[in-house]
Amino acid sequence: MPRLTKLLAIFPNLLSEWRACARMSADSRSALRLGFDFALSRLLFLLPKNRAGALRKVRFKGGVELCYRLNKGDLHGIREVWFDEAYRLPFDDPSGTLLDLGANIGLTSVWLAKRYEFSRVIAVEPDPSNAKLVRRNLELNRINGEVVEAAIGPREGTATFERSGSSNLGRLSEHGVAVAMTTVDAILQKTACQRFGLVKIDIEGGEEQLFDGPTGWLAATNALIAEFHPALADCSRIVETISKHGFEYIRSNSVFRDNMDCFRSNTCA
Repeated sequence: MPRLTKLLAIFPNLLSEWRACARMSADSRSALRLGFDFALSRLLFLLPKNRAGALRKVRFKGGVELCYRLNKGDLHGIREVWFDEAYRLPFDDPSGTLLDLGANIGLTSVWLAKRYEFSRVIAVEPDPSNAKLVRRNLELNRINGEVVEAAIGPREGTATFERSGSSNLGRLSEHGVAVAMTTVDAILQKTACQRFGLVKIDIEGGEEQLFDGPTGWLAATNALIAEFHPALADCSRIVETISKHGFEYIRSNSVFRDNMDCFRSNTCA
Protein backbone atom coordinates (compact mmCIF):
# COMPACT_ATOMS: atom_id res chain seq x y z
CA MET A 1 0.00 0.00 0.00
CA PRO A 2 2.77 2.56 0.76
CA ARG A 3 4.29 1.86 -2.67
CA LEU A 4 0.92 2.35 -4.35
CA THR A 5 0.43 5.62 -2.48
CA LYS A 6 3.86 6.78 -3.58
CA LEU A 7 3.16 5.90 -7.21
CA LEU A 8 -0.18 7.70 -7.16
CA ALA A 9 1.51 10.80 -5.75
CA ILE A 10 3.78 10.94 -8.81
CA PHE A 11 0.97 11.38 -11.32
CA PRO A 12 0.04 15.03 -10.55
CA ASN A 13 3.68 16.04 -11.06
CA LEU A 14 3.90 14.04 -14.27
CA LEU A 15 0.73 15.60 -15.62
CA SER A 16 2.10 19.06 -14.88
CA GLU A 17 5.37 18.20 -16.64
CA TRP A 18 3.58 16.75 -19.67
CA ARG A 19 1.47 19.89 -20.01
CA ALA A 20 4.63 21.99 -19.85
CA CYS A 21 6.28 19.78 -22.47
CA ALA A 22 3.32 20.29 -24.81
CA ARG A 23 3.27 24.04 -24.14
CA MET A 24 7.00 24.63 -24.60
CA SER A 25 7.92 22.21 -27.39
CA ALA A 26 8.07 23.29 -31.02
CA ASP A 27 6.81 19.95 -32.34
CA SER A 28 5.06 16.81 -31.17
CA ARG A 29 8.22 14.71 -31.43
CA SER A 30 10.03 16.97 -28.95
CA ALA A 31 7.02 17.03 -26.62
CA LEU A 32 6.79 13.24 -26.62
CA ARG A 33 10.56 12.80 -26.21
CA LEU A 34 10.76 15.16 -23.25
CA GLY A 35 7.54 13.95 -21.62
CA PHE A 36 8.66 10.35 -21.91
CA ASP A 37 12.03 11.23 -20.36
CA PHE A 38 10.41 12.94 -17.39
CA ALA A 39 8.41 9.78 -16.76
CA LEU A 40 11.44 7.57 -17.33
CA SER A 41 13.53 9.61 -14.90
CA ARG A 42 11.53 8.07 -12.06
CA LEU A 43 12.64 4.61 -13.19
CA LEU A 44 16.29 5.15 -14.05
CA PHE A 45 17.35 2.50 -11.55
CA LEU A 46 15.62 -0.10 -13.75
CA LEU A 47 17.47 0.90 -16.93
CA PRO A 48 20.66 -0.70 -18.25
CA LYS A 49 23.69 1.48 -17.60
CA ASN A 50 24.10 2.20 -21.29
CA ARG A 51 20.61 3.77 -21.41
CA ALA A 52 20.88 6.03 -18.37
CA GLY A 53 22.68 9.23 -19.36
CA ALA A 54 21.82 8.90 -23.06
CA LEU A 55 22.08 12.17 -24.99
CA ARG A 56 18.83 13.82 -26.14
CA LYS A 57 17.93 16.86 -28.23
CA VAL A 58 14.58 18.68 -28.28
CA ARG A 59 13.23 21.79 -29.99
CA PHE A 60 11.37 24.50 -28.05
CA LYS A 61 9.28 27.33 -29.44
CA GLY A 62 11.17 30.41 -30.52
CA GLY A 63 13.78 28.42 -32.43
CA VAL A 64 15.46 27.07 -29.28
CA GLU A 65 17.23 23.69 -29.35
CA LEU A 66 18.45 22.00 -26.19
CA CYS A 67 20.72 19.02 -25.63
CA TYR A 68 20.48 17.16 -22.34
CA ARG A 69 21.13 13.72 -20.89
CA LEU A 70 18.66 11.20 -19.56
CA ASN A 71 19.34 11.87 -15.89
CA LYS A 72 17.48 13.53 -13.05
CA GLY A 73 19.84 16.49 -12.80
CA ASP A 74 19.49 17.62 -16.42
CA LEU A 75 15.72 17.14 -16.38
CA HIS A 76 15.42 19.04 -13.10
CA GLY A 77 17.29 21.88 -14.78
CA ILE A 78 14.82 21.96 -17.67
CA ARG A 79 11.91 21.99 -15.23
CA GLU A 80 13.39 24.72 -13.05
CA VAL A 81 14.82 27.00 -15.73
CA TRP A 82 12.45 26.58 -18.67
CA PHE A 83 9.14 25.46 -17.16
CA ASP A 84 9.20 27.38 -13.87
CA GLU A 85 11.28 30.31 -15.17
CA ALA A 86 13.28 30.37 -11.93
CA TYR A 87 15.67 32.99 -13.31
CA ARG A 88 13.06 35.57 -14.26
CA LEU A 89 14.41 38.91 -13.07
CA PRO A 90 12.50 41.32 -10.82
CA PHE A 91 13.89 44.45 -12.49
CA ASP A 92 14.25 46.04 -15.91
CA ASP A 93 15.84 44.05 -18.69
CA PRO A 94 19.64 43.84 -18.37
CA SER A 95 21.98 43.99 -21.34
CA GLY A 96 25.59 43.48 -22.29
CA THR A 97 27.54 40.47 -20.99
CA LEU A 98 26.08 37.63 -18.93
CA LEU A 99 28.48 35.80 -16.61
CA ASP A 100 27.05 32.39 -15.66
CA LEU A 101 28.86 30.95 -12.63
CA GLY A 102 27.95 27.29 -12.30
CA ALA A 103 26.60 26.94 -15.81
CA ASN A 104 25.95 23.16 -15.56
CA ILE A 105 24.85 22.21 -19.12
CA GLY A 106 23.99 25.75 -20.23
CA LEU A 107 20.21 25.72 -19.71
CA THR A 108 20.24 29.00 -17.77
CA SER A 109 22.74 30.62 -20.13
CA VAL A 110 20.47 29.91 -23.08
CA TRP A 111 17.27 30.93 -21.26
CA LEU A 112 18.70 34.24 -20.05
CA ALA A 113 20.30 35.01 -23.42
CA LYS A 114 17.03 34.39 -25.25
CA ARG A 115 14.81 36.12 -22.69
CA TYR A 116 16.93 39.24 -22.21
CA GLU A 117 19.00 39.29 -25.39
CA PHE A 118 22.47 39.51 -23.89
CA SER A 119 25.09 40.29 -26.50
CA ARG A 120 27.64 37.93 -24.95
CA VAL A 121 27.68 34.96 -22.56
CA ILE A 122 30.62 33.74 -20.48
CA ALA A 123 29.76 30.38 -18.91
CA VAL A 124 31.91 28.93 -16.11
CA GLU A 125 31.63 25.21 -15.39
CA PRO A 126 34.22 22.84 -13.82
CA ASP A 127 32.73 19.46 -14.83
CA PRO A 128 34.11 18.47 -18.28
CA SER A 129 31.00 16.50 -19.31
CA ASN A 130 28.76 19.41 -18.37
CA ALA A 131 31.05 21.95 -20.05
CA LYS A 132 30.86 19.97 -23.28
CA LEU A 133 27.08 20.34 -23.29
CA VAL A 134 27.30 24.06 -22.46
CA ARG A 135 29.34 24.54 -25.64
CA ARG A 136 26.87 22.48 -27.63
CA ASN A 137 23.83 24.37 -26.35
CA LEU A 138 25.42 27.75 -27.02
CA GLU A 139 26.35 26.66 -30.56
CA LEU A 140 22.91 25.19 -31.29
CA ASN A 141 21.28 28.47 -30.38
CA ARG A 142 23.81 30.68 -32.14
CA ILE A 143 24.67 32.51 -28.94
CA ASN A 144 27.85 34.57 -28.82
CA GLY A 145 29.36 32.71 -25.91
CA GLU A 146 32.45 31.08 -24.50
CA VAL A 147 33.00 28.44 -21.85
CA VAL A 148 35.56 28.71 -19.06
CA GLU A 149 36.13 25.13 -17.90
CA ALA A 150 36.99 25.79 -14.26
CA ALA A 151 35.56 26.22 -10.79
CA ILE A 152 35.02 29.79 -9.63
CA GLY A 153 36.61 30.86 -6.37
CA PRO A 154 38.71 33.39 -4.46
CA ARG A 155 42.03 32.56 -6.15
CA GLU A 156 43.56 31.09 -9.27
CA GLY A 157 45.01 27.59 -9.08
CA THR A 158 43.42 24.21 -8.52
CA ALA A 159 40.54 22.96 -6.39
CA THR A 160 38.90 19.65 -5.54
CA PHE A 161 35.55 19.07 -7.18
CA GLU A 162 33.18 16.37 -5.96
CA ARG A 163 30.92 15.04 -8.68
CA SER A 164 27.40 13.93 -7.81
CA GLY A 165 25.12 11.21 -9.11
CA SER A 166 22.79 14.09 -9.96
CA SER A 167 24.51 16.12 -12.66
CA ASN A 168 23.48 19.48 -11.17
CA LEU A 169 24.80 18.93 -7.62
CA GLY A 170 28.56 18.72 -8.05
CA ARG A 171 30.46 21.05 -5.70
CA LEU A 172 33.84 22.01 -4.30
CA SER A 173 34.82 19.65 -1.52
CA GLU A 174 37.71 18.03 0.30
CA HIS A 175 37.13 14.90 -1.76
CA GLY A 176 36.91 14.47 -5.51
CA VAL A 177 38.95 15.29 -8.59
CA ALA A 178 41.35 18.14 -9.21
CA VAL A 179 40.00 20.93 -11.41
CA ALA A 180 41.23 24.36 -12.38
CA MET A 181 40.01 27.28 -10.29
CA THR A 182 39.73 30.82 -11.56
CA THR A 183 38.46 34.15 -10.25
CA VAL A 184 35.97 36.67 -11.58
CA ASP A 185 38.76 39.26 -11.79
CA ALA A 186 40.78 36.86 -13.95
CA ILE A 187 37.78 36.32 -16.22
CA LEU A 188 37.39 40.08 -16.67
CA GLN A 189 41.04 40.34 -17.67
CA LYS A 190 41.34 37.25 -19.86
CA THR A 191 38.09 37.81 -21.77
CA ALA A 192 38.68 41.56 -22.21
CA CYS A 193 35.24 42.16 -20.73
CA GLN A 194 34.68 45.67 -19.38
CA ARG A 195 31.47 45.09 -17.45
CA PHE A 196 28.90 42.43 -16.60
CA GLY A 197 25.27 43.22 -17.23
CA LEU A 198 24.32 40.29 -15.00
CA VAL A 199 26.18 37.69 -12.95
CA LYS A 200 24.22 34.49 -12.25
CA ILE A 201 25.51 32.39 -9.34
CA ASP A 202 24.61 28.77 -8.61
CA ILE A 203 27.71 27.07 -7.26
CA GLU A 204 26.31 24.69 -4.63
CA GLY A 205 27.56 26.41 -1.49
CA GLY A 206 30.78 27.78 -3.01
CA GLU A 207 29.24 31.27 -2.88
CA GLU A 208 30.57 31.87 0.64
CA GLN A 209 34.14 31.09 -0.42
CA LEU A 210 33.71 33.29 -3.49
CA PHE A 211 32.61 36.36 -1.53
CA ASP A 212 35.16 35.79 1.21
CA GLY A 213 37.75 36.41 -1.49
CA PRO A 214 38.44 39.54 -3.58
CA THR A 215 35.23 41.37 -4.50
CA GLY A 216 36.58 44.23 -6.59
CA TRP A 217 34.77 42.75 -9.61
CA LEU A 218 31.47 43.92 -8.12
CA ALA A 219 32.39 47.44 -9.23
CA ALA A 220 32.17 46.14 -12.82
CA THR A 221 28.80 44.43 -12.27
CA ASN A 222 25.32 45.85 -12.82
CA ALA A 223 23.26 43.08 -11.22
CA LEU A 224 23.38 39.59 -9.73
CA ILE A 225 20.93 36.73 -9.36
CA ALA A 226 21.88 33.95 -6.97
CA GLU A 227 20.65 30.59 -5.78
CA PHE A 228 21.86 30.49 -2.19
CA HIS A 229 22.47 27.26 -0.27
CA PRO A 230 21.84 28.06 3.42
CA ALA A 231 22.95 24.62 4.57
CA LEU A 232 26.38 25.16 3.00
CA ALA A 233 26.96 28.92 3.16
CA ASP A 234 26.40 31.90 5.47
CA CYS A 235 23.92 33.72 3.27
CA SER A 236 23.42 36.71 5.58
CA ARG A 237 27.15 37.47 5.42
CA ILE A 238 27.11 37.23 1.63
CA VAL A 239 24.17 39.64 1.44
CA GLU A 240 25.98 42.07 3.73
CA THR A 241 29.16 41.89 1.62
CA ILE A 242 27.36 42.57 -1.66
CA SER A 243 25.20 45.33 -0.16
CA LYS A 244 28.31 47.15 1.12
CA HIS A 245 29.43 47.47 -2.51
CA GLY A 246 26.43 49.65 -3.34
CA PHE A 247 23.83 47.05 -4.32
CA GLU A 248 20.14 47.01 -3.52
CA TYR A 249 19.14 43.60 -2.16
CA ILE A 250 15.94 42.14 -3.60
CA ARG A 251 14.98 39.31 -1.30
CA SER A 252 13.60 36.04 -2.72
CA ASN A 253 9.79 35.92 -3.04
CA SER A 254 9.56 39.67 -2.38
CA VAL A 255 8.52 40.86 -5.86
CA PHE A 256 6.66 37.89 -7.30
CA ARG A 257 6.25 34.27 -6.34
CA ASP A 258 9.56 32.39 -6.34
CA ASN A 259 11.77 35.24 -7.51
CA MET A 260 15.35 34.42 -6.57
CA ASP A 261 17.63 36.55 -4.41
CA CYS A 262 18.84 39.40 -6.60
CA PHE A 263 21.06 42.46 -6.28
CA ARG A 264 21.05 45.59 -8.40
CA SER A 265 23.76 48.21 -8.41
CA ASN A 266 22.49 51.54 -7.13
CA THR A 267 24.32 53.25 -9.99
CA CYS A 268 22.01 51.41 -12.43
CA ALA A 269 18.75 52.11 -10.59
